[in-house]
Amino acid sequence: MAPLHGFKAALFCALLAGSASSMAQREADALAPVVQCFGGGKFAAKEVNRLPEAVKARSVETLTGPKSVSMVDGYRVILTTAQGKPFVNLKIEQSAAAQAASDREAVVAQMEAFSSKRTPDQQPLARSVHGDVEVLALHQPSLDGRGPLSFYSMFVPVKSMIATMYVLNQDGSDRAFSTFAQYEQLRDEAAGLVLRCLAGSGA
Repeated sequence: MAPLHGFKAALFCALLAGSASSMAQREADALAPVVQCFGGGKFAAKEVNRLPEAVKARSVETLTGPKSVSMVDGYRVILTTAQGKPFVNLKIEQSAAAQAASDREAVVAQMEAFSSKRTPDQQPLARSVHGDVEVLALHQPSLDGRGPLSFYSMFVPVKSMIATMYVLNQDGSDRAFSTFAQYEQLRDEAAGLVLRCLAGSGA
């Protein structure tokens, strides 16, 4: 029994260490400077909400079943256009340091699962790297698509950060774009702003 007690004690100590590390990450609030950077020029940051401390993980669907993604901290930000209409639903999260690599793998698998279900007219999963930020993106082919027009997952491994960016359609006469080309330009400007903030270079 002694070896079992020793194993349980080691496991308990490891769990305590992981919990303490996660608490320290949240108390440091490394996401605050990133969130404060959002909004500027054509966009305004609205509805800035911090992840409740009690929430520690979320589940993502993949082709091999659900996977867990850790969250020691997080924020949700709505970016609006000059007309005051929501354009980007942005979630930025900080993974537990020890789980950052597996969290990235889970979200990549989620994006690949979404891409596998695309219709023939939809674009394949786009992948790019911008400095320390890795970007995966899925785009609708026109303004007629249902749901978000674009869906991004962005990873900053050196900071254990994951950002999820849903780019929304707009309706009404005061929308910020009326053609798909205008949407693409505005979308790319919003994505560029998020990339700069994640990288720490500001707007």
